[in-house]
Amino acid sequence: MPEGENNDDILTKVTNFVDNNLRMFRFRQFKAVSDVPREFVTKNIPLKGHVTEIRPDNTLGVCHIPFLQGIRDQYSSSKSANSQHDLLSVSVLGVEFRDGGHKWLKDNLMSAEVRMTPFQVTKDSTLDCVLHKKKGWYLSTCVNEELVKQGVAVTCHLSTLTNSEPYIKLQKRLLKAELKAERKGVGIWIRPSLGENLQRVFSFPYIKMKQAAAIVQNLPIKQLFAKKTGKNKS
Repeated sequence: MPEGENNDDILTKVTNFVDNNLRMFRFRQFKAVSDVPREFVTKNIPLKGHVTEIRPDNTLGVCHIPFLQGIRDQYSSSKSANSQHDLLSVSVLGVEFRDGGHKWLKDNLMSAEVRMTPFQVTKDSTLDCVLHKKKGWYLSTCVNEELVKQGVAVTCHLSTLTNSEPYIKLQKRLLKAELKAERKGVGIWIRPSLGENLQRVFSFPYIKMKQAAAIVQNLPIKQLFAKKTGKNKS
C-alpha cells in the first residue's frame, strides 16, 4: 500500500470505479446475490430475470438475464444443467403474504420474465425487490401492488428503508391498493353474504340442541336417573 493511502481512500477508489463502470457490470450475469454490486442496490438499478423457482417461503429463484441479447437468446434456447445453482434469491418488497399468495405466485410468475428493482439485501442474503411483469408490448404489472390488490398479501413497514423516497412512494401505493382490496372484499377481505350471515344466526340454536341431544343419547339411562333415585331413598 502506497504511503499516505488508507483504507478509506482505497474504498473510495473502488466505489468510484464501480460507479463509473456500471454499464460494464450490466452485461455480466449475476449468479448469486453476492455478485450484485452494492451500487445496483443503493441506486435501485433494475435487473432482468427469468423466474424458475417459487419457493415455500414465497421467495423466488430467478436466473439473471444480462442486458445482452446474445446471452438472453442462449439462455432461452437451452438451460444449463447447473442453472438451479446460479439463481438469485429474490423476495417481494413491502408485503406480507396471506392465504392464496403462494398460489398466486405459482400461477402468475412461474417461468415468467420479470424486471427486478433491488432495494436492499436481507440478512438471509435475499434481494428485496420491486418486481414488474411484462403485460403486452409496452405495459407491465407491479407484482408487489397486484398481490395486495388481489387480497393475498398485506402491506408491511420496513424500518430499514424509511429514508428511501422510492420505498415511501411504493408504500403509499401499496396502502391504497390494500384499502381498495378491503372495500371490494377480495382475497382475505371477503365478507360473508347476507344469506350466509342469516343462515349462521338461525342455525346456531339448532346446532346447540343437536349437540345436547347427541350427548344425552350417548349417556346410559341409569346415569340420567341416578340423582333422582338417590333423593327418593333419602
